Amino acid sequence: MVHKNKYITADACTDWIEWCRSLQDLYETDKYFQKGEVIEKVSNLRMKRWITAQNFKSSDRVLNFLLLDSMVSSSNRAPGSESYVPYFLFNDDVDLLGRFGSSEYLSLVRNLRVSEHAKEIFESIFRLAGPLTKIIAKQSSSYDTVIKYRGSYSFPMKLDPQFHRMIGHTTTIEQTNPLVIMIEGAPETVAEINPLLTRNFETKRPVLLVARSFPEEVSATLATNWLKGSLSVLPMTYGTSIETINLAADLCAVTKGVLISPHFGDLVTTALLDEDKWGSVDRLEWTSRGLNLYSTNKVDRHVKAILKKIENTQETELQEVLRNRVLSLSNDALEVWIPESSPDLLNDIDQMIKHYNAYVVSGVVDTKIGKMPTTFARAAQETAKSLREEILNIGGFLVRANNEVVA
Repeated sequence: MVHKNKYITADACTDWIEWCRSLQDLYETDKYFQKGEVIEKVSNLRMKRWITAQNFKSSDRVLNFLLLDSMVSSSNRAPGSESYVPYFLFNDDVDLLGRFGSSEYLSLVRNLRVSEHAKEIFESIFRLAGPLTKIIAKQSSSYDTVIKYRGSYSFPMKLDPQFHRMIGHTTTIEQTNPLVIMIEGAPETVAEINPLLTRNFETKRPVLLVARSFPEEVSATLATNWLKGSLSVLPMTYGTSIETINLAADLCAVTKGVLISPHFGDLVTTALLDEDKWGSVDRLEWTSRGLNLYSTNKVDRHVKAILKKIENTQETELQEVLRNRVLSLSNDALEVWIPESSPDLLNDIDQMIKHYNAYVVSGVVDTKIGKMPTTFARAAQETAKSLREEILNIGGFLVRANNEVVA
């Protein structure tokens, strides 16, 4: 089969340029598109959704990918700034206004084109949050929006599956002043952890035992004695998902314990009774949502190290994992649980949080489309400039007769 190719110069892609210019309309008006039987409404805050819904072919499709890539790059620099990249492709006006007070920032966030319900929820968050409170918006299976204050470190940890099955349908477990002991790998036999079980039986001080996995024999012994009330050793696993691969390091920071590992020359049987390896917290609470640890230990240095990693990586998925670790290490936080049936509401709340945080961190600039956070303007300007240069450096596109780009 013979394909006929043709060459299109980049400056001939005027249709895409005009379409890209039409994105400016989203800063003032809403637009609609249909996906299946669902009609979706988008504003500039859902700019990326509108762009991905377009069906482009030939060179326009390549240019669209470049635009989306530029928006991702802007978001990596300042989460929430991606919606302003199309504006700075055609505009460069910025008037620095400086820093305002929290009430002014609230007013600016209320001016965003989001639903009234989202504005009401954010005002509730604003009234409850302190100056250093972290705000976390998540999806929930519940029917109503729930705002919950969390004064603890929170980790996505699960009970050992067999232990959980044997102790029955349990949704909440609490322990007061527990020891926290962490093992790299898994205890091989009950005999290996017997010194710890003996101590637990004698002192009655509860123990959170964390490992990558537990053999059936160990799980069964812990569960049987848990039900009898003779032991209070709670087995939990980590490293079973991408969110918990580095959880041991975070737990060490919170509990001030040390990971027991053969790599460090540790013999599990003796290391379990080494008090220098033990960590502790004031209280723990486990629910189906994860593990909450109440402690006054400071983790600032550990958090700074993770934030440095976020700055030094360009991988979006890795950045998200690292940000979730930072949120887990925040013991002054508000959790906003949004019903799964309201994805638009979650997006609105998420955008309001990102805008407010950016205002607090960097101040305000004024543009033709209104005020925005300074850090948003900088990130969007820089990536828009890079995109313009990239497009100008493209001589043209080699396409097949059916408009498929081949080079």
